[in-house]
Amino acid sequence: MNLLLDLKHLKLISLPTRPVICKCLLLVIGLIVLRAIVSPFLAINLSEKSFYEPPTLDLFPGVRKDKFVEVPQIIWGLNNQKIAFARACLTAKFLNRSLLMPSLSASLFYKEVDLLQPIPFDKVFDFNKFNARCHGFARLAWYSEVSNHTEPYKLQKGSGRRWTVERDLDQLQESKTGEADNYQVIHVTGKHPFLWPDHWPVKDYAKVFDCLALAPEIETEVVKVISKIKDAGEKARHEAAISHNKKRIDDGSLNLPVQYIAVHMRIEKDWMIHCKKWEKRSNLKEICSSKGEIIHKVSQITDLRRPVVVYLAVADSLLEDDSVTSGWRVGMIAYEKKKLGVTDLYKRQPYLIKSAIDFEVCARADVFVGNSFSTFSNLVVLSRTERMYKLGVESSCGEDVGLSSYAYNVIGDDGGPQRWMTDMLDTSLQRISYGTNNISCH
Repeated sequence: MNLLLDLKHLKLISLPTRPVICKCLLLVIGLIVLRAIVSPFLAINLSEKSFYEPPTLDLFPGVRKDKFVEVPQIIWGLNNQKIAFARACLTAKFLNRSLLMPSLSASLFYKEVDLLQPIPFDKVFDFNKFNARCHGFARLAWYSEVSNHTEPYKLQKGSGRRWTVERDLDQLQESKTGEADNYQVIHVTGKHPFLWPDHWPVKDYAKVFDCLALAPEIETEVVKVISKIKDAGEKARHEAAISHNKKRIDDGSLNLPVQYIAVHMRIEKDWMIHCKKWEKRSNLKEICSSKGEIIHKVSQITDLRRPVVVYLAVADSLLEDDSVTSGWRVGMIAYEKKKLGVTDLYKRQPYLIKSAIDFEVCARADVFVGNSFSTFSNLVVLSRTERMYKLGVESSCGEDVGLSSYAYNVIGDDGGPQRWMTDMLDTSLQRISYGTNNISCH
């Protein structure tokens, strides 16, 4: 009787708790199923763990950080030095090595090598930004990264007509896998890197050039010069408004960004003598241009609203000739360093940095006009073409697409200066290094 009462009592107690028991059972079953699914992953050993977890990021995949290439001091003009540096970078990349930070040349001497003034790469360009921008493509290294201080492997570059492009490439291929690869450092001797045989397409050079950012101190100077140019443009706008008896321009153009044209004007005596001989030797008629011809060609460009400042990148020898900035068409106000009031800024810099500042002022202009036989002009246009490609623009034919470039020494289809973009499919840098009149707008 007591047992029966106990059972009834138990049943009465359990009735209200039945839903709780069901929920507990479901939870237990769920945990068992989850364990069955997850357990294979919990059972992996340490050697397998890296497969499931993200690997440690290799900052420079494909470029070894413990093997290096060393090159001689890089010499000649700014743009020859940039080409030589890029060629050294691409050679190191081919050998799957980092390039030891080279010395550039602050002074300009073509024959008096003893007078060359070395300047470290990182005094002109930003070392860290180069490596960040060229991540996975090329890499610069400090000399402090070299741990083995025994003699490097000497890679002697050949010379003469018998040293063909094919032989040079065979030498590099052998150095990639042969005895040379056992050495931590390969030191390349012989020819200056600008004169090395060229194995690399334009797009690879463009990538290296795009990785170059000026050192912060030099970038500050570039910004100062461009600011002066834009101040001059702002002043010209207001003067134009006043001359038309207006307090403001009705269409609101006073509020638009100030734009400028940069012209790389090659009319100095040395250049004119050189290019006249070049024309005669090559039987070409589109290399030299006089000041009057350049002014006429530039005046035919209608990309920008006038008045507009025309910044003239000219040789220092022309800065004392005030006639350089005279004779321009109405609405085109010409300035060079002296008239702009930045000669002191330039005077305190060595040749190489002066050129680097002018290069950036031209490369960042709204419109650039240069000579297609000038390495300076060619590299400015290459820089601008690379930027246009990044924006999805592969042609500047027949329309203003921004960042327009022109060659004043080549006549375009409309009789004005030829629109100009670098051929990014070219298989070598030959035409950029030595010039050509075979240019187009795509």
